[in-house]
Amino acid sequence: MKLVDDVFEIAESFMKNPQHVSIDYKMIEYAANDMTKTGKITFPIPQEKNYLKGIVLDLVSASVNYCYWYGRYNIRPGGASSTLMYELLMECFLKFKPNDKEFIKCIKKFEKMLALYRFPLLEERVKHLKELYGSETLEYCNFIENKYHANIGNTDNDMNYFFKDLIIRFPGFASDIFLKRASLFFIQLHRRFGWFDGELHHLHVPADYQIPKMLEHLKCIKYNDTLKQTINTNQLIPKNSIQECEIRAATIITIKKLCKLTNWNVADVDGFLFIKRHETTNPFHLCITTDY
Repeated sequence: MKLVDDVFEIAESFMKNPQHVSIDYKMIEYAANDMTKTGKITFPIPQEKNYLKGIVLDLVSASVNYCYWYGRYNIRPGGASSTLMYELLMECFLKFKPNDKEFIKCIKKFEKMLALYRFPLLEERVKHLKELYGSETLEYCNFIENKYHANIGNTDNDMNYFFKDLIIRFPGFASDIFLKRASLFFIQLHRRFGWFDGELHHLHVPADYQIPKMLEHLKCIKYNDTLKQTINTNQLIPKNSIQECEIRAATIITIKKLCKLTNWNVADVDGFLFIKRHETTNPFHLCITTDY
């Protein structure tokens, strides 16, 4: 997949001569051994028997799944989190019907709930949700559902097309050079329906706050003293800065290596680390961004 290959190439470019972040391949081997001994962890996701609604829920949630902290890594206005966001989404889409008018009603209700709960970056979230107002959203979700059923049991060649179509239809997903929210959308579809298992062995990780925090905790990636001090004292790291790009690039390369060593797909490795994120009290890096 060219878009995914491009992400890996960009990550490799940043890590050729890194200034702030390094990768420890020996510690990656230790981590992979521990992971295989522990075994895969099932990622919790609300059940939804209706395929179309499940796709819609994952698309809408992926469009606003970013930046829940404010000022410091452990300050969450109104208890903001990906879990709360999804709970509100499920409530707002409880009476979802597959037509544009009812779909937009659900999204507008979701916007109001995000405002009521004082989610950070609210204007940006509303902007990304408004990208979904058009008829293209249900067309796209219907197309995925129909394509899946037409090729049931053989969906390994579909994700490349769906991925490209996603970022063309909805530019908000394309704005991140590392395409975090785009990759997360397909990972969530896999977790929900088991789709794209083969292709997920080649997909990049959604590089965010929590995964690099865990990789640094496991000593798979290492920050230089200056960057570590910046993170530990809750200082902001500018979006698109070399520090931020190296953190995310090192994360993508390290997870790719962990996938290869464990023979797990990226959803398995990402889920394993994300679920264990509370095992360390280390802060994550602070970057104000809609990318993650």
